[in-house]
Parts: sequence; C-alpha cells; structure tokens
Amino acid sequence: MKLSLIAAVARNGVIGIDNRLPWHLPEDLAFFKQTTMGCPVLMGRTTYESINRPLPGRLNVVISRQADWQPAPKPDGSARSLIQYPTSLPEGGDTAIALAPSLHAALDWLDGFEHVFLIGGSQVYTQALDDGLVDELVLTEINHDFDGDAHFPVWDRQQFRETHRISNPATAERPWGFDFVQYATLNNKE
Repeated sequence: MKLSLIAAVARNGVIGIDNRLPWHLPEDLAFFKQTTMGCPVLMGRTTYESINRPLPGRLNVVISRQADWQPAPKPDGSARSLIQYPTSLPEGGDTAIALAPSLHAALDWLDGFEHVFLIGGSQVYTQALDDGLVDELVLTEINHDFDGDAHFPVWDRQQFRETHRISNPATAERPWGFDFVQYATLNNKE
C-alpha cells in the first residue's frame, strides 16, 4: 500500500484556522478531488467534522479514540451508516464512513488497498511522518503567509526528493501564487 499525505500549506506552515481553510483556492479543491477520487481517505475526527460529510467516491476512514463516535446525520436528518473497525471494508471508490481507533489500526485495516491518502489534521500528519509511514507528500504550497491555529508539521526535507512541480503564478484576483508539488520519500517502502 502506498500512503500519500496530501495537504495545502501556507508559506508559514498554516493549514487551517477554526477547523476551516484560511483561503479560498478552487484550483486546490479541484486538484484534491481529482487526486484522491476512488481512493480511501484517512483523517482524524476533527478533520472529518470540519468537512461534516463523507467525501463522495471515496472510503472515508476516521481515526478516533471515541469508540461511540457517530458522524453527523444526513441533511434529511437520517443517520449515516458507520463501518466499525475491524469489519471488512468496501471498495475504495465506494462512498462510506469507517471508524478506526488509531492511525496504525487504520493502516493495517487498509492494507489491501493500493493507494491511501492521509488528509489531516496536524496530529495525524505528525504521527505519520514521525513514525516513517509516509511514502509521498502531495502538497499545495501556497506562496503567502496566513493566520491560523493548525500547522503542518516540520518535516525533514533531506528524507524526501521532489518528483513533480506545477507552478501557478499570482493573478489579479489572487495576489499570491501556489505550486502543486510531489515529494517521494528516499526510503520508500516499495
């Protein structure tokens, strides 16, 4: 299984404020959707609650120590179904919500999938990097500083090599540029 960590990161390391993105960047949202579609997405409970719905076309695996956690109901008020660890999982492209008690349990559970994306938040990113679990970083590097209360972890750039970059310059509507960048770990598990 390939584990890719995907995030949009401001120049000063900010990734969020008050459980939301501190910028409006439609190109990044489209890139995120295109990149993760059909693959399981793994996230902490707070990240899921900030989205407040399952991402369609993806198996949404939520990490929480709260064994009784339940996702918010559907807009019509009906309950969302939740797959509990360690039962069998649907295909990665099926829209579903699953609950795992830890990052390592979730990764063991997802071991049969070819590609999994870790989508946040800060604590989960930090643990995955510190534990050497990440094969690839897929970052939108925003060339601007933003105020925020959630930060991307400091990572050892010596342990990764840049494999792809697409630059997007500033525009009249958006006075700062951004780059889509991929980094592969030097000690890749593959």
